[in-house]
Amino acid sequence: MKTPSLRVNHGVTLVELMIVIAIVGILVGLVAPNYSPLIAKFTVTAETRRTIGMLKLARSEARARGATVTLRRDTGSDWSGPVIIYESTVTAGNADFTAVSAAATVGDDLIKEHPASTRSVTIKDDAVSLGQYISFDLKGWLSSSETNKILLAICAPGIDESEGMYIEINRVGKIRERKIGSATGGCL
Repeated sequence: MKTPSLRVNHGVTLVELMIVIAIVGILVGLVAPNYSPLIAKFTVTAETRRTIGMLKLARSEARARGATVTLRRDTGSDWSGPVIIYESTVTAGNADFTAVSAAATVGDDLIKEHPASTRSVTIKDDAVSLGQYISFDLKGWLSSSETNKILLAICAPGIDESEGMYIEINRVGKIRERKIGSATGGCL
């Protein structure tokens, strides 16, 4: 007498595969609308880190070189555009480099060029720095022409302004970040 052989399954059928694809499609459709604000929050965080990195580089270079070091953004854009960092021969730091693409005056030393951000963010300042430059003196303090703290607001489309970030640079050059929150001025 023959024993019945068991049929061995070595794969999935087309129907099973279509069911799995349909379930995955439904789950993605439910999750996708909630994913966009999350990406915008990550974008704000990444851009905050990038901007703080530029500020810390300028401050540390000022202390290391014993000279005024300036960050200057391209005119007509916010701080998410191209930014240059250079050692300035002018103490206030704001008389050099009339535009990011301009040549330096004699004695100025270009330290770093940061290209424009590829992320969809805005980085606005509170206009204390006249909107185009931030300078650190040889001690790492804000230069004499910038007597108050400077506030930069980083925001992204698709999220509430209260989800953005502030970067604050006080008179002695300390750089802090904090969430904008609902009790503040929002994006500048």
